[in-house]
Formats: sequence, C-alpha cells, structure tokens
Amino acid sequence: MLPENRSDIILLARCILPTMTLRDLPDDLHEWLKRQAEAHHRSVNKEVIALLESLRTRPQRALTPDEKRARIEEISRRSAALPVLDKR
Repeated sequence: MLPENRSDIILLARCILPTMTLRDLPDDLHEWLKRQAEAHHRSVNKEVIALLESLRTRPQRALTPDEKRARIEEISRRSAALPVLDKR
C-alpha cells in the first residue's frame, strides 16, 4: 500500500534511507566537494557517498609490529590518564 500524501512519503523515505548531517564543514572542504561532484557529474550527496564507499572498499594495509606496539602504548597512556571512578 502506497502512502496517500507527501508527508507520508517523506516519513516513509526517512524510515527506509538513513540520513547523515555534516556540521561545521570547512568552506574549503565544501568547495572541494562541490568541484569533485561537478567533475563526476554527481550531486554533492552522491559524491560523498561515492567517496565513503571507496574508503570502505579500499584494502587496509597491515600494521607492522612497531606500529601495533605504538598504538597499544598510546591506548595505555590515555587509559592511565583517566580518572578512577570506582576504587573497588
């Protein structure tokens, strides 16, 4: 059964398709996105989706043992700096 009026259609679309809002987007980044979208004959929204998809499907490089150790040490430093909330 199809929705009867425009507000029902908008509500249905919002239920089906997730929405993301970017706040405080720097002007230069927004201009770059507009130029990229225009160059690829897409809307800015479609360009952002295409860029996110390309990041998602890009193969990830494996970390070296030194990089893993550095990341673990950084997590350890940040954790040690957190306040103790429960002294049990």
